Amino acid sequence: MNLAFIVGTAGSGKSELTGALTRWLELQGEDVLAVNLDPGAIVLPYPANVDVRDYIRVENIMEEYSLGPNGGLVLACDLMVEIVDQLASDLNDFSPDIALVDTPGQMELFAFRDIGARIAEGLTDEQKGIIYLFDSTFCRDPLNYVMNMFIASAINNRFLLPQISVLSKADLLREEELEEISGWCEDPALLEDAINRRLTGLNRLISQDMMMVINRLGIDFSPMPVSTRTNLGFNRLYAEMSRVFVGGEPFTQ
Repeated sequence: MNLAFIVGTAGSGKSELTGALTRWLELQGEDVLAVNLDPGAIVLPYPANVDVRDYIRVENIMEEYSLGPNGGLVLACDLMVEIVDQLASDLNDFSPDIALVDTPGQMELFAFRDIGARIAEGLTDEQKGIIYLFDSTFCRDPLNYVMNMFIASAINNRFLLPQISVLSKADLLREEELEEISGWCEDPALLEDAINRRLTGLNRLISQDMMMVINRLGIDFSPMPVSTRTNLGFNRLYAEMSRVFVGGEPFTQ
């Protein structure tokens, strides 16, 4: 069983990608299922085969502990570690070849608290990886693009798992915007030029400093454009997932 954790900032399209990619992989003949790890989700765009809300719901936590929405979400995520064995058992009952794991909308609750790494470790001892979403609607700006690179670098060092980068909602970009961002992916000099031309003052200094840290870490990010509306990039994403997880072979033999 291979687990791909879908991670990204709030609104980057994690749930939409989980649903659309699950359906697409099914059409390719893959034994795939969707897992929801967001206890605060109200509606999901896919049927979750394994759902944390069967055990923990934010609205129940808020009522029981007299908490507001933020406090309820934090506590609900912390409580997930107590049911990780049950979630792992649910996964094993299905025993898919590949599972797409939709993580909490507030990324920091999963990615930068101890709970995320503990859940990732506890769900399975088998192959795991991360699909990190660069939100294309924000990545038009070089500062936001560099900030996403910095966050992706932090997640890479936090989880120490194979990581695939995706430029989500690429259908919302104009052709010239997509070409520019693709250029930043392929040639760091073009990104540095955009930083110097389009940013000023503190924003330029912050971007330059973050670029220095990212370069020092030696992590290469080339997010592939993907759209859940048009299935743009799904073939390429599938090929990369196959390469990372099973050496280029189909997940389901």
